[in-house]
Amino acid sequence: MIKYIFLLFFSIFLLSGCGDELSTSTTDDSANITKSLLTGTWTAKCSDNTTGLASSKTVLVFSASGDNLTATTTNYSDKSCVSDNQSSVFTKKLKTLDLGSKTTTSQNQIINKFTAAVTDITLEPKTTSVSTSLNLSSFCGLTGWGSGTETSVAGLTCGSATYKSVNDSYFDIIQMNSEKTFIRLGNITNPASTGYPKTLYTQEYYK
Repeated sequence: MIKYIFLLFFSIFLLSGCGDELSTSTTDDSANITKSLLTGTWTAKCSDNTTGLASSKTVLVFSASGDNLTATTTNYSDKSCVSDNQSSVFTKKLKTLDLGSKTTTSQNQIINKFTAAVTDITLEPKTTSVSTSLNLSSFCGLTGWGSGTETSVAGLTCGSATYKSVNDSYFDIIQMNSEKTFIRLGNITNPASTGYPKTLYTQEYYK
């Protein structure tokens, strides 16, 4: 049981943002971001956990209007993100995305701030073993977990993480490189008093 709960936390940790080891140089100027540039699907490379047999991949989908964002992290019980080894899927759905003007962080990282509203935050176990483990531990205070069933965790506390409720405001930052080939999001575990992340997460998402 501990193995499957650990895999879930690995997945959620990645999606929440981690790591500030990003250059603070502004010499490579980032692009002027617009909603039209963001529209479409951006995919991160497979991220493995070097201390255990687990991996995770996150996909960002911006709607055609640029107003909605769905961030989906699929967790795997192997180190190579093999589709047959999916263990869980964690999804964050945002609406009414409002993109701010270009600015910099306190560490001179060139970014745009953006706000949105939470539509839902869900967790879906992909195997019977994972759903059984979640039920035995009453993960997020719930005991109705089922394999292949997406369950909302918005507003709930799941282990050490407490998630925003539906319609809550969501604050983040975004950077696009000058060649417009990848984007980065903020490390939301490290917010300033304004609610926006202080720094960018190192993970890159490619179209």
